[in-house]
Amino acid sequence: MPTQRSSSALLAAGCIACSVMSASAFAPVSLGSLPLKTSAMTASSRLPMASSAVPRRSVRNAATGLSMQEEGITPVQRLTACLPYILPLADGFEWGRYVFEQVPIMALPFVPLFPIMGILNLPFVSFGIFIFLFSFVARNPEIPRFVRFSTLQAIYIDIALIFPQLFKSLMGATGGLPSEIGVPLTNFVFYCMIGTVTYSIIKNALGETPNEIPLISESVDSQMPF
Repeated sequence: MPTQRSSSALLAAGCIACSVMSASAFAPVSLGSLPLKTSAMTASSRLPMASSAVPRRSVRNAATGLSMQEEGITPVQRLTACLPYILPLADGFEWGRYVFEQVPIMALPFVPLFPIMGILNLPFVSFGIFIFLFSFVARNPEIPRFVRFSTLQAIYIDIALIFPQLFKSLMGATGGLPSEIGVPLTNFVFYCMIGTVTYSIIKNALGETPNEIPLISESVDSQMPF
């Protein structure tokens, strides 16, 4: 009997010890006792900051690359980028007739363009130049993007002049409007054409891409991803 009692006591003590050990194993542990996990959590919390800094660096590198590319533009490329703007200048000359009547000196810059205007007025010449510039210059990846951008933008400016031209051809010289309204509208078309072309030529002469013309420059950018 004493032997059975002692064995029962030893068995009970062993069960109690096992229960205590299992309870301690599943007890919650404080974060201070886990330095490795805490450091891992700290490192993971820093990862978004590091990843967010990567796009900024890439943007800065892209901007630096673009500036370096524009600094490497040669004078020949700058001159070549200015030549396509002769097309909208020649087609938009007629819109300045009221301005030239009031300020004749403003017609002097157009005097060298008179022979070109005569050539463009020949049948299918203007259309042929348009197709050539669009197909073989603006769409040619071997030509620098600086030149192709201005070529396509000059084409878009020339296309924009078609809409007031159609309106004038349908409604008359002043668009079927009184001269108090028709003349300012005609001058407005001329000033818009002169402003966009002058801005583009100055930017090209400085070796910078003229990409700040509303609507037109955005359309050119969307059509020229490379």
